[in-house]
Amino acid sequence: MRFPKKPRVFFLSRKYLIIIPMPIKNQLFLALAAVAFIPTLLFVLSIYFHVRQETDLISRPDAYQNLPRLTRINEQLNQYLVFSGLVSLCLTAVIVPLTSWSISSKISTLDKKYRDQTFKMSGIIDEEKRKEAKDQALLNSIGEGIVVTDKNGNIELINQAAENMVGWKMSEVVGRKWYEIAPLLDEMGAPIPSEKRATQRVFLEGKTISNAKYYYVRRDKSVFPVATTAAPVILGGKTIGVIAVFRDITHEKDVDKAKSEFVSLASHQLRTPLSAIKWFAEMLSNGDAGPLNVAQLEYVSNIYNSNERLIDMVNGLLNITRVESGRIIIDPVPTDLKELVNQVTADLQKKIHERHQKLVISVNPDLPKIKIDPKLISQVYLNLISNAIKYTPENGEVSIFISRSETEIISQVTDSGYGIPKDQQQKIFQKFYRASNAVKFEPDGTGLGLYLARAIVESSGGKIWFTSEENRGATFWFSLPLTGTQAKKGEVSIS
Repeated sequence: MRFPKKPRVFFLSRKYLIIIPMPIKNQLFLALAAVAFIPTLLFVLSIYFHVRQETDLISRPDAYQNLPRLTRINEQLNQYLVFSGLVSLCLTAVIVPLTSWSISSKISTLDKKYRDQTFKMSGIIDEEKRKEAKDQALLNSIGEGIVVTDKNGNIELINQAAENMVGWKMSEVVGRKWYEIAPLLDEMGAPIPSEKRATQRVFLEGKTISNAKYYYVRRDKSVFPVATTAAPVILGGKTIGVIAVFRDITHEKDVDKAKSEFVSLASHQLRTPLSAIKWFAEMLSNGDAGPLNVAQLEYVSNIYNSNERLIDMVNGLLNITRVESGRIIIDPVPTDLKELVNQVTADLQKKIHERHQKLVISVNPDLPKIKIDPKLISQVYLNLISNAIKYTPENGEVSIFISRSETEIISQVTDSGYGIPKDQQQKIFQKFYRASNAVKFEPDGTGLGLYLARAIVESSGGKIWFTSEENRGATFWFSLPLTGTQAKKGEVSIS
């Protein structure tokens, strides 16, 4: 019978023989073992039989008469003993070497398998070590700091750049909280709560979060400005950790500061000649240099209007550089927002009447006075309302609503104008940016108003946002905390 190389067991039934196929060498060993067992069994049975015969004969009363028979039985027992011994010696001479060979073969096979597996495992371990070395080299070659945390916010890994920036070694921080290792401060120097940090917010929001307006505190308590991006590590639809990438933006801050200082200086230098042009244009229009004909008056009027736009742009640049430099004075006083809005809209009534627009103002009657810097917040209202008027066609409507929640006062400016194209809405707060339809309908503009409004609102502790649909108008909101704005010492105020 031919058996398969790999043994398989077939259980036919309890009533039938169990067939166990196995390799040839195992069959031979089993057969020899059976051959060795049969003589031994016969030997034991014969001894039992003859001993029983002897016992029966000896127990009889005429036992002395059976002495010849007892002698013959003893001789037969001796013969069986000699024969069984010879058979056992022969079988032992065959089985022992065969058993040794079988065991040696098994050991050799197992040893070969062990060495093969050891070699494979050694190769796998070496490959894993090579990959780990490559990954570590890659992490250490990156100029940005990298921090990996688990789902509990405990640090699992930081790279060399992160060690250099915060002053801690990876062996010192593994298992600790990142917010303990690198505290975060805002621009005012106030600590950011751990639940508001990007590495913690990622778990709640499940999306990548970036910011570039905070400061890390090093181990030696020095601080540096940082740009951070935190992304979730997702496995099976669950966030199991966070990877945060950050970089020191001190150089960028210094460049921005130098640029702002240059723009501020240039704007200051421009204000003097622009003011002179404005005065002389007014003098010409008033006839101080003699009467002008219609064409000459039109030319002077164009000069005056163009000069006014240039003055507005210079003032906008100056205001932006002042806010960005952090040198702006914030002097909060209790302010009635309804009265503040009425003052702003009073200055814009001429434009509203020229465009035959309808202005609606609605203020919560229970609105308390709030501690803000009226000069700064009036600039926000001015920019939002003037934009609404400017980008709403004639006979349109501009609405202003001021309400309150438990913690905030919310201002809303809505227009029925051109709206903002959806694909351009993410850029609307960028410096000098204007939507394509705005440029088409109103060529004049600097693209600084919304940028400045956001800078002022955020420096006052609030938020600004909007919704819009092209050709159906836009709505801008901004919020201010009921607790008011913190005072800040500075060097300049906005114009």
